[in-house]
Amino acid sequence: MYGNTGIQQYQQTDISSMSKEKMIVLLYEKVVTDLEGARRAIAKNDRLVMTQRINHSQRIISELRGALDHSIGGEISRNLEALYDFLFHEHLEILLDQDPQRIDNCLEVLQPLLDAWRKIPIGTGDKAENEQAAAPVGPDSAPEGRNPAVSGDPVSAEKVSLLSVSA
Repeated sequence: MYGNTGIQQYQQTDISSMSKEKMIVLLYEKVVTDLEGARRAIAKNDRLVMTQRINHSQRIISELRGALDHSIGGEISRNLEALYDFLFHEHLEILLDQDPQRIDNCLEVLQPLLDAWRKIPIGTGDKAENEQAAAPVGPDSAPEGRNPAVSGDPVSAEKVSLLSVSA
């Protein structure tokens, strides 16, 4: 009786309190899992399961692309957008030709991104977002040579930008 409600409440609390970094890692991991499932479905000639897995993975890629903020992320967000566009296109091609090589192409792009996100300290995106919101805006507002989004934080400006554009 209480089992399902308790589990649902726990899952909702877990998701709502999850850091941006952890959420992105989980999304990338799910894309990888979906692609691997699609590969198995192709091997079994199970078009339905393959299509379900690819469609789910494609929706995640679309959400990640939609979360990019080019005003904050600059070149990094543009590069991520190009990668997400490539992945989206490859997903369309997988649906058409069921070629496992296209799955390999996607995994080749995703694995370095996933590895990089796993190395980012939890909470980095929240710190950068808070510091950026509190920092004065304008060319003369930051001390020379310092980025207000990373003041005092050992994480590089590039990683902070990456967090801001994808989270």
